[in-house]
Amino acid sequence: VMTTRFPFPTVSHELFFDIEDDPTQGFVYLHGVYERSQKGENFISFVAKDNTPEAEKSAWVEFWSFIRSLPKDDFSLYYYSHHESTTYKRMQEKYSDVTTAKEVEWLFDKSHSVDLYYDVILKCTEWPLYSYSLKEIAQYLKFKWRDETPSGALSIQWFNEYLKDKDPAKLQRIIEYNEDDCKATMIIKDYLAHYNNA
Repeated sequence: VMTTRFPFPTVSHELFFDIEDDPTQGFVYLHGVYERSQKGENFISFVAKDNTPEAEKSAWVEFWSFIRSLPKDDFSLYYYSHHESTTYKRMQEKYSDVTTAKEVEWLFDKSHSVDLYYDVILKCTEWPLYSYSLKEIAQYLKFKWRDETPSGALSIQWFNEYLKDKDPAKLQRIIEYNEDDCKATMIIKDYLAHYNNA
């Protein structure tokens, strides 16, 4: 699978990161981080429970508080494709009092951030698959989502339904789906790192 070696960072904290957003409204309702460190593994979600700028901003403030609490040069951030970095640049312009453009740039800097799709999958690997999407590759590696029908489009639908009836089960479904996306990112990274070192 690995055609070229990739220099995965060696750090004390690994973060596997994914957001849930509605691009039609330019609204981010969940930032999910699956954190792995010497203390173990832990999933943290920062959720907007309303589709208001206040709720969106509040979840983003919490996310940045978490990032700033990490050992500054001793963590790596893994994500899949450039959607997160593009969205964060837009959010920074929208909520410029939360973080600076420079800090967003720093977060996605290649010295400690890895876009698994563009930096590793496309450049360093070959797979017997038609699609190199997160779902296709993780399922090929035998990872299973808890949800029967996992998809970003359904996540948006679930969030819109949640906004109407505030059913906590719907919000929980989104959080679990996001956690599984983050875990899938970790499964892919671990598989690649294993072959990288073989």
